[in-house]
Amino acid sequence: MRFGLFLILTLLFLGMAGVLSLPPASPPERLLILGLPALGPSWLEKEGQRIPAGCGPEAARLLLWYWDTRLATDLVRSDPEGALATLHTLMGTITVRWEGVEQGLTWPWKFAQGLEAYVQTKLPQVSIRTLSASLREVFDKAVEFLSRGNPPVLLFDWEGRGGIFPNHYALVVGYDQKAEELVVNPGWGYAFQSVPLSDPAVGPAQLFWLEGPGLPLLPGLPAPLPEDCPAVRGYGESAPFLPWWGASRAEELGPGLVLLVWD
Repeated sequence: MRFGLFLILTLLFLGMAGVLSLPPASPPERLLILGLPALGPSWLEKEGQRIPAGCGPEAARLLLWYWDTRLATDLVRSDPEGALATLHTLMGTITVRWEGVEQGLTWPWKFAQGLEAYVQTKLPQVSIRTLSASLREVFDKAVEFLSRGNPPVLLFDWEGRGGIFPNHYALVVGYDQKAEELVVNPGWGYAFQSVPLSDPAVGPAQLFWLEGPGLPLLPGLPAPLPEDCPAVRGYGESAPFLPWWGASRAEELGPGLVLLVWD
């Protein structure tokens, strides 16, 4: 009797050990978040002057818009213009002239500090985390975060124009593992822009994301596949928009916010 009980307990332990030792499920091949607004480029009125808001505050506003939808909070949605102006101030964004065009410049450390200062006025338990690493590590970490429902902001060098200086912030809203591309909402008036993390010219790169208790992770609620196929712009100024066909499933993350998955 004791031997039989011992044998049963041993088998149960081995079975549980086998379950616990199973590798985590791999992220889907492709993923895309639909429903965030295609904002920007935005301008602000400060001290009687019209100045560019800058891609840093714009990316932060989109990130907080996402969390407003998921948490049913009001970080930015009731006053998006006021939120943008406040983020611009907290981040110490300055106006510079780049290639003959006025643009907003936000230093990476000021981006993180300003975003955290803004968030903690309403979500004091949430903090901002950052990662500076190789392009491959940044890609893998962004895929991991997105597959958990926690989209990060990517700071990268758009088309290698900044040399060793990353010059554009954008919210990551999707990825394609096979192509090693992230998809960002670029803040340029359209929703989806591919960024090839296999191209050394986009480096150096950095990620910023929210972390803390109460942030919901995936999955969402099952949802019907949308009738319209999303289109992602290829990398480059004149690149075409390419349709992303054949999503496997859809999940609702909040009102109007849908996650498309290609398994």
